[in-house]
Amino acid sequence: MESKEQAIQSPSIKYMNINIDGTEIFYREAGDKKKPKLLLLHGYPSSSHMFRNVIAVLSEQFHIIAPDLPGFGFSAVPPKEVFGYTFENFSKIIGRLLSELKIEKTSFYLFDYGAPVIMRLIASNPSCAEMLIFQNCTIHLQGLGSGLRDTMALFRDKTRANLEKLLKLVQPEYLKWEYMNGVKDPSRIAPESYTMDQLLMERKDLKEIHLAIKEDYRSNISLYKNWQQTLIALQPPTLIVWGERDQVFTEQAALALHEDITDSKLIFYPTGHFALEEFGMEIAQEIIRYYQSNYK
Repeated sequence: MESKEQAIQSPSIKYMNINIDGTEIFYREAGDKKKPKLLLLHGYPSSSHMFRNVIAVLSEQFHIIAPDLPGFGFSAVPPKEVFGYTFENFSKIIGRLLSELKIEKTSFYLFDYGAPVIMRLIASNPSCAEMLIFQNCTIHLQGLGSGLRDTMALFRDKTRANLEKLLKLVQPEYLKWEYMNGVKDPSRIAPESYTMDQLLMERKDLKEIHLAIKEDYRSNISLYKNWQQTLIALQPPTLIVWGERDQVFTEQAALALHEDITDSKLIFYPTGHFALEEFGMEIAQEIIRYYQSNYK
C-alpha cells in the first residue's frame, strides 16, 4: 500500500495518509529515514498533535513516525460495525503500519492509551523495541488514578445515573480538565490543544466510540502482569518522564516502572497529564541525551 503526502508545513515535517486494511491512518513524519526510528503514540483525548512542539527537535536524532489511531485526530472514523474500537485492534493497526513502512525495530514513546497499544506489540515481538520512553501511563494497578478506577466501576453497573456520569468524560469541560489539571503555569497550555480535541469529538458517532474505547480499557488490566514480566526480562533502555501532578496515571506508575527496569532513568516534572505542553523542549532534549548515552 502506498502512502501519500498531503501537505508540508515546514521543511522537516510531512503530513501523511496510509491505508491500513481499509482504514485511512494519518501520521506525521520527520527526519532522515536512515536515522534510528522513534514512534510517538498519543492517548485520550489527543492525537499526534500533542507532539507538534517536539517533533522537529527529535527529528535531529530520529526518523519520527507519529500516527493517529482510528477515531482520533485526522485518521478515519470507521463505523463500529466495520472496525472494533479495542486496544487489541489498535495494536494490530500500529503493527501493520510498521510493517507497511518496513520498520522492524524502533524506539517507542508510550503515553496514556499508547502504553497498552505498544505493550501488546512488545509482548508479542520483543525484538521490535529499541529504547522506550514512558510518559504518564501505566502497566501497574497502583498507577491507576481514582478517576479511572471509578470509570471502570461505572461501566460495570450501567444505570441511567452512571451513564450520565460517563457522558461527562466526552464533554468539553472534561477534555479541557485533562490538559489543565495539575499544570504549573496555565498560561503555557495552548488553547488549540484541547479545543481541537473538542471539535473533533463532535464528529458523528465519536462520543459513543470513545466511550466504547474507555469501556475496553479494562481489557488491559489482565495483561499488566505479563507486560511487567516482559519488561523485566527484556530490560530495554528506558526513560521515564512524568508529570508528577497527574491524577489520571499517578506517580506510583512511574515508580513501579523504574523498579521493574533496573537501569531506567526517571525524571518528574511539576505538571499534569500532558507534560509536553509545559516541558516539551526539556523532555525532547532529555530523550536525545538518553539515547546518545545508550547508543554511542
